[in-house]
Amino acid sequence: MRLTLEPGGEPGGDIAALVRGAAGESRVVVIPATLDALAMAQAKAAIGPLAVELAPATRVNAVVLAEGGDPADVDAAIAFLENAPSTTGQLLEIHSRNL
Repeated sequence: MRLTLEPGGEPGGDIAALVRGAAGESRVVVIPATLDALAMAQAKAAIGPLAVELAPATRVNAVVLAEGGDPADVDAAIAFLENAPSTTGQLLEIHSRNL
């Protein structure tokens, strides 16, 4: 299941509530580049502990979309993570192809 962390509110959105409140055996959080540095760090740091907490019944991964990243690449990363049954607690960062 694709989950999108919205900027604003508490630092890091409330990634724990977002992940815990979702259904499904795979949860992939999209972390947007629009988060401030503190919120981004907190969101990234939460993925591993949430994966441990919800294992083995649920896999938790994240995709970080950097500025200039292609949304199609995000979709491909999510599809990969959804279909990788032994992958949990991972963070994939999508950067601009023009680096």
